[in-house]
Amino acid sequence: ENPFFEYYDDLLDICLKYDVTLSLGDALRPGSTHDASDGAQISELIELSLLTQRAWDVGVQVMIEGPGHMAINEIEANMQLEKRLCKGAPFYVLGPLVTDIGAGYDHISGAIGGAVAAASGADMLCYVTPAEHLRLPNLEDVREGIVATKIAAHAGDIAKLPKERARDDEMSKARQEIDWEKMFKLAIDGEKAKKMFNERHPDDLNSCSMCGKMCAMNTMNQILKGEDVSLA
Repeated sequence: ENPFFEYYDDLLDICLKYDVTLSLGDALRPGSTHDASDGAQISELIELSLLTQRAWDVGVQVMIEGPGHMAINEIEANMQLEKRLCKGAPFYVLGPLVTDIGAGYDHISGAIGGAVAAASGADMLCYVTPAEHLRLPNLEDVREGIVATKIAAHAGDIAKLPKERARDDEMSKARQEIDWEKMFKLAIDGEKAKKMFNERHPDDLNSCSMCGKMCAMNTMNQILKGEDVSLA
């Protein structure tokens, strides 16, 4: 009933000829957290591992699609299982969403799961928008979804690649120096960060509207310089 499955070897010949990478999707992926890690999902993953090996045997590259709904405590084991069964084939996941009741905020649910997945071995994250399960996304939904997923991906990269922490260290230094322009430049969404800062622009750029004269960074900087500190 599935021509792609029935004529898989012929498809591989075409992919090899035109240097096409196959994305092997998981049609039996969980549609809710309740279904995650069930027999259907795992049996399909085993089948995908066999298809992966057949592709590799003839020189065709493959990546594996992963689940989109999964409780947070199941994510790490699923990442390890895919890596073991599919012999390290690149794995991308659709979030995954760690709860099914975040309607309107599924980009947050997906980013939480995506961060855990990325830290546990996932190679790519598929972004989720706030409109997921509700309607077609608009431009702003897409932007929010991409930003949330980029944050998740970076959080996962920090866990696996120590050099990825350098940008965070630079941000911490910029905050200590109260260098606003550098903070905006380093932020994943610097445009939004700058807009929010300017909505309540402080009188003194050595602080923000949250702490004002009681800014801990500015106070410490003054102390280290030997200056008098006044909160009046």
